[in-house]
Amino acid sequence: RPHMTALIRSLLVVVVACLITSSSRARAEVVFGNLGATGSGAIAGTTTDFGPNDTDERLIAQGFTVSGSATLLDLESVTLGLFFDNFATASRTVSIYSTSGTTPGSPLFTSSPVTVGVNAKYTFPFSGATLTPGSTYWVVPSGPASWYFNNGNTLPIEQNASTYTYFDTLVQNPSSQWVDPTFASSYSVSVVAVPEPPALVLAGIAVSAAILGIGRRRKSA
Repeated sequence: RPHMTALIRSLLVVVVACLITSSSRARAEVVFGNLGATGSGAIAGTTTDFGPNDTDERLIAQGFTVSGSATLLDLESVTLGLFFDNFATASRTVSIYSTSGTTPGSPLFTSSPVTVGVNAKYTFPFSGATLTPGSTYWVVPSGPASWYFNNGNTLPIEQNASTYTYFDTLVQNPSSQWVDPTFASSYSVSVVAVPEPPALVLAGIAVSAAILGIGRRRKSA
């Protein structure tokens, strides 16, 4: 029954696609930050604008540690409170760095570019960025530093029982050394993650096998 086989295959594709898509969206949660459990918190008033004439400090890194028991590992987005200029815009990205000792190491994942302008929250989407339990990472906005918007009020913390924890905030000086900032201890950030892809894929495979099994039995009969 060719038409029955084609129907089963079509159903299989739809079921697996819906399963993976709906699971990802349903489980997406804020895992770390100081903008609240939904990432909707307001950006606090600035204490320092890290502008284009600042030559002592360049890149800014805010670190977080993923516990060994964390399950939300597929990075979906990072939201930052930023600015570039009130009358001009620029395309910027955010990178997730590895850790080397107690400072940022090298970039592992980079977001899609986002246009940054006036003071606001900007969300940077990631694709294929899967974090490892028990590791420390750093959120590093790309330069120039003139687009940095300082929160300076509250440290980012674990959100929604994610077991992500704050590590440190550092800046890079002209000698490319990471040092403690002279102006603030944190900046506005909200990190969103979902279960890592393999768990969803395995669920899809199980459903696929069940449907294909039904199709084979019907064909044999």
